[in-house]
Amino acid sequence: MVQTVEKLEHSLAEIFIACDKEPNADYSYGGTRMVSPEMESNQAQQVCISLMRDESAFKNYLINAALHKGVVDCYRDRLPAGFLNSKVGGSRCVIKPKNPEIFSILTNPQHPQWENSISPIFKEIGNFLNQTDGKIKLTPDFGRFAGLADILNQFTPHSLGIRCDDGGCGGKSSYAATGIIAAIEAVGIPDRKNDPVTPVTLIGSAGAMGSDVLQYFLKQEYPNLAICDLVYDDPALGIAPPKGVKKLPSRQKAFTVECLERGGVIVATTVGQELENSFWDTMPAGTILLLAHNMAIPAGDAGIDLMRRLQQHGVFALPGQVLTLGGALTSRIEWFWRQSLAGTPFDKSLAHLVVRTVVQFLVGEIKARSIASGLTAYEATLDYAQAGR
Repeated sequence: MVQTVEKLEHSLAEIFIACDKEPNADYSYGGTRMVSPEMESNQAQQVCISLMRDESAFKNYLINAALHKGVVDCYRDRLPAGFLNSKVGGSRCVIKPKNPEIFSILTNPQHPQWENSISPIFKEIGNFLNQTDGKIKLTPDFGRFAGLADILNQFTPHSLGIRCDDGGCGGKSSYAATGIIAAIEAVGIPDRKNDPVTPVTLIGSAGAMGSDVLQYFLKQEYPNLAICDLVYDDPALGIAPPKGVKKLPSRQKAFTVECLERGGVIVATTVGQELENSFWDTMPAGTILLLAHNMAIPAGDAGIDLMRRLQQHGVFALPGQVLTLGGALTSRIEWFWRQSLAGTPFDKSLAHLVVRTVVQFLVGEIKARSIASGLTAYEATLDYAQAGR
């Protein structure tokens, strides 16, 4: 993969923007992350490259391959011009505040200096995006701050995830949750719903995506459901699990044995990098593990090795990129919608339908390839992404 990294210097922050430079792509796209000011600049740059390669580009290549297969051609009359034949590469932005005081302001949208601090940083990013003639587009989506994409949109049209009133798709977590639910159904978990012996465990059940997945399980009345989230164990937050649902203990940066040893079906909508720090061999053979975070497993050979060991242990594990691509896919619909259907309200129900269709197709393809070849689902996913480059 050919890649470039641009560093933008601002009095408030260092800004890194990585791009895969795919020559035949309509544009390259990715999200935005803020890192601690204590992080070394070269490390922040490497984080930006890694997120571009292993998250943004990975997802967009999977989407490219699915669209090339024509899996959503049946919605042709409802989709915006250019979308079905689109090809998108990967990009990513990392913002490193210059000092802890600025970091504290930027992580607190209630701070009186928040808007005066975020706006000039986004203006710098917007100017850069405008200079690339639209070849890079970003969604500022760090933290739980509503309206970040709208602020960036003040300085550039190449901000994705803007308000529906302005022709955008709005927040993206619900679309990512739709993809996770589609994967749950694609691997046949609902067929086992009424088997009281088959436990279902949702780790990260109080997060933005996890709460949507939890509501799905509750609405479908899964009888042997248990949940786990760090916020339930912090009395100061005052967040309690739903009544009648079993709560399991949680840990920072790892999955607890109490969750893993249940086996059955485990869905993790967490911050990533927990699996390699967990006693994963406590999972019984036959466990289905859905790792719904982009960085759920190490990149490269380390991730392949871990997935192979899980497979040898009898665990079927799906990586996060195929599960959580709903936001990237919907942002792509948004861009072409804004170009060809300006003034027409964004069709959120159609976007959810497209996400569901694409994820179910990809999960089916990856599962079939894995079974036929003996590869892990992660390796099959990597192979499929290569077809979308």
